[in-house]
Amino acid sequence: MADRRLILTGDESVPLPNKMDQEIASVINRVLFHQQATLGPDKQSFGAILLFSKWDTERIVRLPKATMCTGRLSAVWMRASGVVIRKPGKDDCTQRKAYRSSSLLSCMGKVVEAVVTELQSEEAERRGQLSNGQFGSRKGRSAIDAVAIMVDSAHTAWKISHITVVLLMDINAAFPSVAKGRVVNLMKIRQMDGHLIRWTESCLSERTVKMIIEGNAMERHSVEGGVLQGSPVSPILVTIYTSGLIKGVEEYVSEAEGLSFVDDLGWVATGSNVNDLVRLSER
Repeated sequence: MADRRLILTGDESVPLPNKMDQEIASVINRVLFHQQATLGPDKQSFGAILLFSKWDTERIVRLPKATMCTGRLSAVWMRASGVVIRKPGKDDCTQRKAYRSSSLLSCMGKVVEAVVTELQSEEAERRGQLSNGQFGSRKGRSAIDAVAIMVDSAHTAWKISHITVVLLMDINAAFPSVAKGRVVNLMKIRQMDGHLIRWTESCLSERTVKMIIEGNAMERHSVEGGVLQGSPVSPILVTIYTSGLIKGVEEYVSEAEGLSFVDDLGWVATGSNVNDLVRLSER
């Protein structure tokens, strides 16, 4: 079977190889045919982009390559509209937790980000950055696989009259807490491709958002930290940002196995005594 990875050069001074074009086109087509999204600030739809790509595929393919070569994204793609939405079942509208925000982004920007997301994921795999227990933003892995591992651990333990304890948690405010300098520095330390490092630094440096509350648009301002929920590249950046967490906890508590899907975590431990397992979980 042919290797379908979008292999980079590893040197930001070297142009991206033309052999990537077919793979990039495949990613773009997959995004355009399966995405349904509200229009971003530029009012350009996926349908319009799909029509244009059929007419001039080469030009669409050149866009993500150009952003990686220059390390810059179009200012239009960096502008978001933040819509505040009431959460289902939250009756007290005076509580901040009763609401969530959703970022409406440029559809063309999402297409470009989808290509880079695939490159980020493949580069992280190639560099061995991710823990075996990380399942988010990785090809061939899903949340269902993580659940299957937990269930299999329990079944295996029952066969030898042991029990399994699972501690579930999430990383509070994982997306807003991503620090640009930290994630870029992690990519440099782990020797990720120079094109991706420059692109990520630009992506996290130049975003702006205009909040819209009950139809009233606020003044546009810069996004100083974090990554936007709704951005295709955000989950893999969160995964890279938190990649050392599972390894660190497993080194500290060697009896536990960590499983994660982006910002959701599960710690699995097996033993014969429930009290010992509870104390282990509390560590």
